[in-house]
Amino acid sequence: MKTIAIFCVLASSLIGCAGEKINTNFKSIEGRFGYGQHSKKIYPMHNAVWTDLQYLDISGKRTVVWPHLLIIWGNNIAITNDIAVLVGGKSELYDDGIERLRERLMAFEGPAGPPLDITDQVLQKYSLESGVKLTNIIKDSFVSLVKTNSGIQILFGVIKVGERGPGTINAHDAAMIISWHDIEAIMADVKKTGKMKKEKRSGVEYLQKD
Repeated sequence: MKTIAIFCVLASSLIGCAGEKINTNFKSIEGRFGYGQHSKKIYPMHNAVWTDLQYLDISGKRTVVWPHLLIIWGNNIAITNDIAVLVGGKSELYDDGIERLRERLMAFEGPAGPPLDITDQVLQKYSLESGVKLTNIIKDSFVSLVKTNSGIQILFGVIKVGERGPGTINAHDAAMIISWHDIEAIMADVKKTGKMKKEKRSGVEYLQKD
């Protein structure tokens, strides 16, 4: 269930280069959400290409929902009305001292957001309902987001209770279905009590509860 970061991680530094021309297109996905497709010539024979998730409002203004999308084995975006939930990457320093993109569940409500990190609240809900400890939910293990009629089915990895042995880890797939109503309630709570933070690599601001 290893993820592969896609969509050029150089995006933030490239955007900041003065005098450089960046060509940007918008590819609609669902509703007013779509991929922002960017390209920029960095050498005479080479282009840098990257993609983010964007929201297009009724005036034609585009807002970046999240700059780093992660490829997982299944779908990584679920959309209903003006709300999108996605598996996005947040730059984080790992134990080996290398900075990588950590998988997080991000949510956004158009037209203006802001982006919300709802990972902890969603996984806490799963933990309470399933009896699986939060410490047994594997980081960076999201498999897919599947939109259902009433919500989202989220697939990820867990170590089941009693199966964390010395020197071995027995991983299993886990699934939860969370309703859009519960997603909206979590989003409202994060908007009310979350703190504004800044994603290191892109500088995009988002809300997250401590």
